[in-house]
Amino acid sequence: MSKSKKIYLVILMIIISITVIAVLAGTQSEEIIQINGVRMNYTGIPGVLVSTDNNLVKLTTNEDIEKVYASMDPITLQPSYKIPVTVITEKDPSDIQIADSFKASVVVNEFLTYELTFPYILKDGKKQIVFTEADYSLIKIPNTDNYLVEKGSLLFQLNPNKEELDFYSMKETMGYSYLDKNVINDIEYAVVWAARPSFNQNGTKMVFYSERATSETGQVWVKDTVTGDENPIPNTACFNRVLQWRDDRYAYILSNGKLIEIDTVELASKEIYDTGNKGTSILGFVYPYLFIPGRDKYEIINVTDSDIRSYDDTMYSRCSAVYPGNNGYLILLKYSYPKDVNPNHDEAVVLDLETGKKCVISIPDNYSIAALTSYDNKKIQLNIYKYNDIYSQLTYFLSFTDMTYME
Repeated sequence: MSKSKKIYLVILMIIISITVIAVLAGTQSEEIIQINGVRMNYTGIPGVLVSTDNNLVKLTTNEDIEKVYASMDPITLQPSYKIPVTVITEKDPSDIQIADSFKASVVVNEFLTYELTFPYILKDGKKQIVFTEADYSLIKIPNTDNYLVEKGSLLFQLNPNKEELDFYSMKETMGYSYLDKNVINDIEYAVVWAARPSFNQNGTKMVFYSERATSETGQVWVKDTVTGDENPIPNTACFNRVLQWRDDRYAYILSNGKLIEIDTVELASKEIYDTGNKGTSILGFVYPYLFIPGRDKYEIINVTDSDIRSYDDTMYSRCSAVYPGNNGYLILLKYSYPKDVNPNHDEAVVLDLETGKKCVISIPDNYSIAALTSYDNKKIQLNIYKYNDIYSQLTYFLSFTDMTYME
């Protein structure tokens, strides 16, 4: 090899080394998360969502999608590769578990049978269901090993250890059963149905929404999970969701822009606050404080004494989501904050409804927030992605103790 070629190779190796060192240094020193303007040293892991048992389920990645496309039959276009359901740990993401699965079926009526697939992992000799994408919704029934499955506006109980699926709400109400149907505009609807279930903390009461074999507008129902009794709540109508439970007795729901208190013992309801906007779907509530974004001015309202405090967030284009903080009077807010390099940029705020103080969680302008929720009462889960690449998410777990508040 000539002397000039040797010199060229040496220079090339030096350039490559410098580039690699610079990239590694940038990766290691890049502090993506800022809390109240202070850069924090958090370590990100591959994007995950949290299952009902607090298992971290790995999200679909670009690599997964490439494998699916590569396995497609050229004629049928059906892929042979199925993305595995993978569970990882926060402290060691390389420690993975590939979920197994089983099928369970339930006969709805003579014309309809559901057969559903449930991925699971074993923990302490019991099956825990893990999934991120499915054509059913799933919540854990408190103080049991079982789950509540919502599918087709029907509620079923899943016993994973027996691999059995059965009805959870009553099969027959007011002389009607699932075999009966209403026909509206030549479309058949099941007469008895239930949706949007929510349990109190000790699992003794469940609130849900149902029309329950009537031709009237749907209303709120309460199931006593100890006795099995199900009863309607008078003077209630369609509701968006349950915002909070209090004392394992009272459920607070958002219904047509109104905050309604449901007494699951007395089977009664009363209006707590009217936002004046039937289309209101985004608000925060931790009894007795109510936060209503999206008006001319944001406000924190004490629903027990009607005290109102202003809260100015006009710097943002809109509040796109509100999540419970699971820690004192905190709520988590996701704000749209468009930037020139990224019109989908977001910023997060942890708001203390009791004091009105806030903590701002910022990310670089070219990032967006995919998920913001309480992992438990000690940590916040923050999922972010860069340049609209939703399949390259990073997950960070932020400690509530790092949240320093300012006026």
